[in-house]
Amino acid sequence: MRLLVTSLVVFSMIVALIPTNLAYLDLTLRLSTDFSEGSVVRQLQLSLLFLIALWVFYRHLPVSLRSLRAVNPFLLLIVLYCAASVVWSPYPVVTLKRIIILGGLVLVGLCIAPPINNAAQFLRTLRITLTTICGLSFVTAVALPHIGVDYALGGMARCHVAKNTLGSVASYATLLWLYELTTNSQQRRISAFGVAFSLFMLLMTKSSTATVLTVLACGMYLYTHRIWLQGRYLNVAMVLSSLCTVVLFVHFYYVVNAQLPTWGTIVGPIAAIFDKGTDLTGRTEIWQILLLSINQHLVTGIGYGAFWLGADSPAQFIADEFGWMPAHGHNGYLDLLNELGVIGLSLFTGLLIWHAISILRLMRFDRPQAALHLSIVLIIIISNITETDFLSGSQFQNLMLLFSLITVSTQLYWLQRGQEIPHHRCWREHRF
Repeated sequence: MRLLVTSLVVFSMIVALIPTNLAYLDLTLRLSTDFSEGSVVRQLQLSLLFLIALWVFYRHLPVSLRSLRAVNPFLLLIVLYCAASVVWSPYPVVTLKRIIILGGLVLVGLCIAPPINNAAQFLRTLRITLTTICGLSFVTAVALPHIGVDYALGGMARCHVAKNTLGSVASYATLLWLYELTTNSQQRRISAFGVAFSLFMLLMTKSSTATVLTVLACGMYLYTHRIWLQGRYLNVAMVLSSLCTVVLFVHFYYVVNAQLPTWGTIVGPIAAIFDKGTDLTGRTEIWQILLLSINQHLVTGIGYGAFWLGADSPAQFIADEFGWMPAHGHNGYLDLLNELGVIGLSLFTGLLIWHAISILRLMRFDRPQAALHLSIVLIIIISNITETDFLSGSQFQNLMLLFSLITVSTQLYWLQRGQEIPHHRCWREHRF
């Protein structure tokens, strides 16, 4: 049974990271491809994944049902609301398929979370899986550069996945190895090598977004873990230092230019370092035109998963405007608002707030792991400003969010009832 649970983690990452439809990655092919039917290969992969999860869930039914009741309530409300959107969705069959995927992923999350699986074992399996993917990418880039290196985009490593996705993989691998480095004194050399290799792969992807997010997430982890950053007045010192830096910047900018700084003057130099524009590589233009669709169904949304479906879908007017079909709105918050309306976005905001509170409660039991989950959520929240991962089916970042939500909720539930934690064959006593 423990092998099955481990396979769920590995298999879910493979499903999330290996593309099954090349048209989804090609701007020209997306313009003429209808994605409403989905990928048969992906459907078979998910069916197998969900069947394994269903078997594990059934084998631990009493405990699984108790863990289900402990899950973030807003997650269950969102699933129900997405199901309700079938009524007004222009593609009810597509919406229904997306709901089945979302429900199946919640099922997988319950099977890889405590008490069915050990929380430390989950993180270990995830770390090894992501590092293995980075290693395979490295080998492919060296041995088969015509496959593993995208010379059209500046010689960045990509292997079998898009460069931004590989950047996200390397980002999470770095964070997970940093967690291991600060919590396992017996494996510090291996952990240090893991951090270094993951950072190397991150830089090779040349993903500026992933690089910035890795720095922020690792900084957040070290700050909240407090293993190296300590001091009675650390919070006050950091807040005052940040305020002083902002005030001094605004003051000197005003003295030199006789005006207050604008968005372009603040973001421009930073964007130039990463070879980007202040329009976030054309994303702001997509956001502006996407608002036209949002205003047509502001309260309830168009329907879960019923907008970005390629040729002749509701997103066709955006393709007509730009001459190419975006895969999504490049903003998870706007896409949520478009598909689920104000109601859905409000429920999702409640989900994030509930999750943050749960993480803070988890700190009383295990500060390092709570700090890790807080850093994971930070990556996802910020990355969705320029990408869409929220409730995006089997996409990598969406899996990370769902697994974090369920792991924290169930782990906190059983830790608060320490004496009642059941001892399954796949469960080993371990300090979370």
